[in-house]
Amino acid sequence: MTEAPEQARTTRLLRLYPASYRREHGPEIAAIHADVIRDAGRLVRLREAADMVRHALRVHLCLTSADGPGRFLAAAAPYVLAVVCAPALFGLLGNSTLWADGWTAQYWADGGQTADRVVWLVHECGTLACALALLCGAAGRWAPARMLAMFGVVALPVATWVFEADYLIYFRYLNRPLLATSDILCPVLITLILLCCPKDLPPVRVRDRTAIAAVAVASFLTHTLAWATGSLGEMTWATQTLWGLEALAPLAVLAVFLFAALARRGRSARFTAAGVVTAMLFWLWHDYGLLGSVPYGGLLAGTLLGTAVAAAAVVRRRRHTTRSNGPAASGT
Repeated sequence: MTEAPEQARTTRLLRLYPASYRREHGPEIAAIHADVIRDAGRLVRLREAADMVRHALRVHLCLTSADGPGRFLAAAAPYVLAVVCAPALFGLLGNSTLWADGWTAQYWADGGQTADRVVWLVHECGTLACALALLCGAAGRWAPARMLAMFGVVALPVATWVFEADYLIYFRYLNRPLLATSDILCPVLITLILLCCPKDLPPVRVRDRTAIAAVAVASFLTHTLAWATGSLGEMTWATQTLWGLEALAPLAVLAVFLFAALARRGRSARFTAAGVVTAMLFWLWHDYGLLGSVPYGGLLAGTLLGTAVAAAAVVRRRRHTTRSNGPAASGT
């Protein structure tokens, strides 16, 4: 009496999957689902049903670990998290300096409207969340790293739109619709990449953790050196060079990982290469103001062009080596 309704409910859930996938994996999914919900409470049944709905949606969208888009998201996620959250480490240092100077405490006590204070507090929490996301990602704790990074990316734009919409509409985005579109679209895309990364393919390998740590350290050190030099008062040639290095350091680190992957696996590293390039584009998107300045714009454009040419040369050389060694390898 109690098995018929559960079996009917499982059948309805299985219909959410594509027909081909249901024919191949339907019996296995039904057996696992029946085993999990046996003698389970209502909350467990609802959670398992929600998991099946999410998994069916992933299958329809080709976002599983067996599909190309899912493997691309798994490859891109650690690099995107690294470049998005890397500035947070220096942000914590800068905020602690302001607190030590008493400026932030004075602002919180006397200056600013309530909305400004809320946005400032959300910004501080978002910076802390991104810094913790870097630490969790470098430690291989992908689940908390992803959640913290999504909070850090989304919290500030949402708080700004909620509490300072008038400023955004009438001052920042007035007659600049492309800027508004960019500011809205960038956190949305970052969140989708982190959220849609397949759970059964988490980026916790040594290469992924090393990439997150290397980008974070490179960004923090170059930014700190540039800030320390610039705080001396005079904008010297060394200071300008350090600011240029601060913009190029994450790109250089990502290029190293790209070349290493291509040299080791050639064309089979296409998902890693696509993930690295995606992270590079997000870094440029984040610092798009540098593209219009000199010499940063030329340095950034030259770095991307040189990376593309060198990557193509590595892949071509790898393919040529493989073809040359193929007959000999098969004859041994």
